[in-house]
Amino acid sequence: MSVLKQIFGGKYDDEKLVSTVEQAIAVDPLLQDTTAIIVTSKKGVIELTGKVHSAREKDRTESVIHTTLNTANLKFDQLVNHLIVA
Repeated sequence: MSVLKQIFGGKYDDEKLVSTVEQAIAVDPLLQDTTAIIVTSKKGVIELTGKVHSAREKDRTESVIHTTLNTANLKFDQLVNHLIVA
């Protein structure tokens, strides 16, 4: 970690965002195979890539993430959903 980040802190904790999102979608009973979803975060921009089974599942994934991050009071800038329905 850089000295400036240690002193002033980072605006976003990308590692925490990714781990929280991955855990939230993994335990949601309405989402099927979440191992096909890849979560990344850079400077607070969370990006979802991979495949889901339906448009409803794609929307549910995004909803679960927003609810979880807001409940955990984790700051993020944007959620970019590139999930493909297959």
